Amino acid sequence: MSINAEAILETLAKLRQSIPYKLTPRLPEHRQGPVDNVPDFELDAVEEALEQLTAELTDAVDAARARALQGALNVYFAAEELARDPANAHLIPHVEAMRRAFEHDYGVPIPPRS
Repeated sequence: MSINAEAILETLAKLRQSIPYKLTPRLPEHRQGPVDNVPDFELDAVEEALEQLTAELTDAVDAARARALQGALNVYFAAEELARDPANAHLIPHVEAMRRAFEHDYGVPIPPRS
């Protein structure tokens, strides 16, 4: 099987530059065994580059999700605190809905405020 590894790696480099997340490079996993020929070497290089980009994207998306979750929890805790005031009783159904949604999505109660 013949591939144009150089073109693929160049495309991956351009793709990496277009990603709006800060990607943190990971150390590549050590490949086992020597590569006996150029086509296998090129295929191995492309495979490694794809795995690396996938891992970095996964890390970046996981970090973005964690930030979004923390932001949502901050909103929840603020609404919960405001709802304790009788003047803000209209927030109680929203706080309860947020609590139910979290428990539905994560299968556990909202953790205490840290």
